[in-house]
Amino acid sequence: MKPAQLIPCLNWKCPGIPLLLFQFVTPEDVDKLIGMDLVHFIQENFKKRECVFFTKDAKSIDNLCKCGHTKSQHIEGTQINNHEKWNYKKHTKEFPTDAFGDIEFENLGKRGKYIRLSYDTDSETLYDLMTQHWHLKTPNLIISVTGGAKNFALKPRMRKIVSRLIYIAQSKGAWIFTGGTHYGLMKYIGEVVRDNTISRTSEENVVAIGIAAWGMVSNRDSLIRSCDAEASYSAQYIMDDLKRDPLYCLDNNHTHLILVDNGTHGCPATEAKLRTQLEKYISERIIPDSNYGGKIPIVCFAQGGGKETLKAINTAVKSKIPCVVVEGSGQIADVVASLVEAEGTVTSSSVKERLLRYLPRTLSRLTEEETESWIRWIKEVLESPHLLTVIKIEEAGDEIVSNAISFALYKAFSTNEQDKDNWNGQLKLLLEWNQLDLASEEIFTNDRHWESADLQDVMFTALVKDRPKFVRLFLENGLNLRKFLTNEVLTELYTNNFSSLVFKNLQIAKNSYNDALLTFVWKMVEDFRRGIKKEDKNIKDEIEIQLLDVSLITRHPLQALFIWAVLQNKKELSKVIWEQTRGCTLAALGASKLLKSLAKVKNDINAAGESEELANEYETRAVELFTECYSGDEDLAEQLLIYSCEAWGGSNCLELAVEAKDQQFIAQPGVQNFLSKQWYGEISRDTKNWKIILCLFLFPLIGCGFISFRKKPTDNRKKLFLYYVSFFTSPFVVFSWTVIFYIAFLLLFAYVLLMDFQKEPTTLELILYVLVFILLCDEVRQWYMNGSKYFKDLWNVMDSLGIFYFIAGIVFRLYSSNETAWYSGRVIFCLDYIIFTLRLIHIFTVSRNLGPKIIMLQRMMIDVFFFLFLFAVWMVAFGVARQGILRKNEHRWEWIFRSVIYEPYLAMFGQYPDDIDATTYSFQHCTFNGNESKPLCVEVDSNNHPRFPEWITIPLVCIYMLSTNILLVNLLIAMFGYTVGSVQENNDQVWKFQRYFLVQEYCNRLTIPFPFVIFAYIYMVMRKLLKCCCKNEYNQPSICCSRNEDNETLAWEAVMKENYLVKNTKAYDSSEEMVHRFRQLDLKVVTLQILMETCTGFMDKSTAASYKLTKLLNSIT
Repeated sequence: MKPAQLIPCLNWKCPGIPLLLFQFVTPEDVDKLIGMDLVHFIQENFKKRECVFFTKDAKSIDNLCKCGHTKSQHIEGTQINNHEKWNYKKHTKEFPTDAFGDIEFENLGKRGKYIRLSYDTDSETLYDLMTQHWHLKTPNLIISVTGGAKNFALKPRMRKIVSRLIYIAQSKGAWIFTGGTHYGLMKYIGEVVRDNTISRTSEENVVAIGIAAWGMVSNRDSLIRSCDAEASYSAQYIMDDLKRDPLYCLDNNHTHLILVDNGTHGCPATEAKLRTQLEKYISERIIPDSNYGGKIPIVCFAQGGGKETLKAINTAVKSKIPCVVVEGSGQIADVVASLVEAEGTVTSSSVKERLLRYLPRTLSRLTEEETESWIRWIKEVLESPHLLTVIKIEEAGDEIVSNAISFALYKAFSTNEQDKDNWNGQLKLLLEWNQLDLASEEIFTNDRHWESADLQDVMFTALVKDRPKFVRLFLENGLNLRKFLTNEVLTELYTNNFSSLVFKNLQIAKNSYNDALLTFVWKMVEDFRRGIKKEDKNIKDEIEIQLLDVSLITRHPLQALFIWAVLQNKKELSKVIWEQTRGCTLAALGASKLLKSLAKVKNDINAAGESEELANEYETRAVELFTECYSGDEDLAEQLLIYSCEAWGGSNCLELAVEAKDQQFIAQPGVQNFLSKQWYGEISRDTKNWKIILCLFLFPLIGCGFISFRKKPTDNRKKLFLYYVSFFTSPFVVFSWTVIFYIAFLLLFAYVLLMDFQKEPTTLELILYVLVFILLCDEVRQWYMNGSKYFKDLWNVMDSLGIFYFIAGIVFRLYSSNETAWYSGRVIFCLDYIIFTLRLIHIFTVSRNLGPKIIMLQRMMIDVFFFLFLFAVWMVAFGVARQGILRKNEHRWEWIFRSVIYEPYLAMFGQYPDDIDATTYSFQHCTFNGNESKPLCVEVDSNNHPRFPEWITIPLVCIYMLSTNILLVNLLIAMFGYTVGSVQENNDQVWKFQRYFLVQEYCNRLTIPFPFVIFAYIYMVMRKLLKCCCKNEYNQPSICCSRNEDNETLAWEAVMKENYLVKNTKAYDSSEEMVHRFRQLDLKVVTLQILMETCTGFMDKSTAASYKLTKLLNSIT
């Protein structure tokens, strides 16, 4: 980094240092300059206190001052005070603080910030130190923990509560205030902070701030800086837990330590006033972006504790700070909790009774005056019950702590005089803590009417924070989603609240699959992110793309929001938005397609699995919704299948389902009935197939009522003509006619190859050329219509190869004067015949029985392909070793191939090699010189006997044949069995899915039987040429959802969707009720077990326990 690049950064961090000083600064000096500025700021604004009047403590036997120090420990120039009562303001003096910097705990490797400061330090100055110089982020919440300052064994349930408290602080960006010492609850909080930040980045670390009394810190001399200390000072602090003194060790897991000094030694709780003032100052700061009415909320969290905990709760309540008290943690927390839940007026006697119950030893040591003070403090606390929230330790769960804190904050916020009418602020608070029940019960009441504009801010927050239940609540209470989704809102969502990784995966998927939907979605996201690219001046080679029309997005804002939620795997939120969209069936299939495409390009296996799971859920929703629609009205349901929308790339339901490979959707009865209607055209589906095939040869039967049609012609004069047109334009008839002529073509091809292949082409061979030309025209038409998708179909590739080889055969065959070329042409024709014949397999996909078998064959070919890799390893290893052992220096490549590849391959099928056994080897079938068409003889010894050792070659062949014939071949059979079984499980579904492609292929073909379709191709070419000569007329593209038919269909689908959702809601409610009943039963069983243990241990109380058992068993029954 150059010095010039450091100037803005340094001037921001160190505003007190002149800018000119940085013009020649080197990077090595940056930390020193910043440290100097920090030292200057601290020494100017933070002080320590030293006692300057020695006031002897009459109660002390060690000649101590009232401040707790000996006379020798006082500074030079200390005066003697024998008359006045010692007071820190009058008898102590402020000096620049000498203890600050980084604290490093010896042997633990933990580091943090610390500072020693005066008792009456200004809170604003301290807050500036924390945020501007310690670079702490502005907190979203302050959690002030009090109670349990002495060592004790933390209960497992309380540890769970503490863990949840730290998790809340981490997720909410909160600061935690504690006493900062390595004792009691503070020690356990530090341990949980450590455990929660081990695997986190520095930005996600919990901010745990310990505020302790300087005079109570053990080994505090190690924290004092020397006079020649550098700016960036790091104190080495030793934690001595075994040291026997009343002082405390600092906790090594707190991130920041504030040590409050009032000039005393050994006086506890001197930090309480500064801590209270700091909390009050932070809570009163105005934060414009806060979700709590523009302020930073603060909550007091109390467990156990004694006098100081009670005073902390009392001070918090007086400062209007809500308190969460843990019942069951003991001591003062149980006293307050029991009195909060008590009925009637709280009297002094009832308070004292609770103190005797929970604090008997502490109360026995108090004087009457002190006891009255405790009672008064407790009664003052109970005067504000709305600021007290109690959680029971035995009910500690994952959500109980967050619910308690959010409820406490809401009660304090809603009862505050300034904010009780700020409903928007209250709603933001509940939204931040995801408290749906409170929002429903307290804010969205029947006596309050909400305008759509009032909910737009919180709606945006709910979308960003992924709060689906709140989104549903806002929609139910008057939010107009279409008005809310302006172009500015969508732009904000797609730019600042859209994952760059998702956009990268989307771009990879678009480039990999290049289909209409992915291209549309990518262009839409790119359009929203266009503003970011324009602001980035460092991008030089920006790709120019054709962006979408803004009006398209404004016409479909709900779909744009739904796609935003789907792309980021917001499962529940996307479902809520899906319920609001038009064309829900199409939207569900589009979501399935997007998620499956993204799952294929994601590197994270877990993320890909989540996308696949959500895609399957949307496929199931599409199936269930369409089933509901089809049961209501078949005709309108079929209209939904062909309804397309520009918001989904102009695709319809069938196209999206096929691209997503949603076999379950295609295989359902409603879709199959629609495909059957397309397959048979105007012919009734009740007509037998043999009748249709018979009419192909006996045309007059069509007009004799032999074939039934779905619609009766209204014009009797054209009745016969319409019947013939309807019959011959049926895709099934075109398919049948094509199959018949294709079989005739193959017979003609075989006859020419076997019986009529002359030097010059015969008439039959020329007819064959014409038929192949017609096939070529049909393939060109398909390629022109489908574009790059044409080559994604294996059968199209096979057709192209067959025609290409046929043309190559013609080229060689026409050179009849060259015998070699003529013969090569015949060989190519013979090989090409195999391709044309295998093309017949595609025709069998129409059969319910043969169709799945063809799919099995296709998948088994994939298994064979991978199997060959395994087999090649064994084959090459054995072949090379065998050839090297038996023969020396074979130079003929064709014989090397036979020996290394061909013969080991045959051995896999049981052909035993005869050249590895010297007793049966014959030199008559080999050559020594390699000049004959025979294999090279094996190497011989001086006696002309085979040299190879049989004890190597024979076991080698045995091992090879064992591995290949038994292991590998059986592995291949097992792979085939698994493939067949997987297809057989979904036999019917797979066939129905594959049937779609055949139906669409013949529905998209010209309705003219082969080979007469050549005349239609000639007509189409001529019309295209004539259009090129004329001026092109511009056709205005139709806007989807603009037709009345589409609007009626979508309106009807919306009604059926509501019916579907009502049925699902009832099923969900019943399942929730069953879960609730099982939970109640489980609680009763647990109670039963406890009572049985009690009965076993205390037999003298058997009567009462038996009564309880009987009552409980009756309730269970």
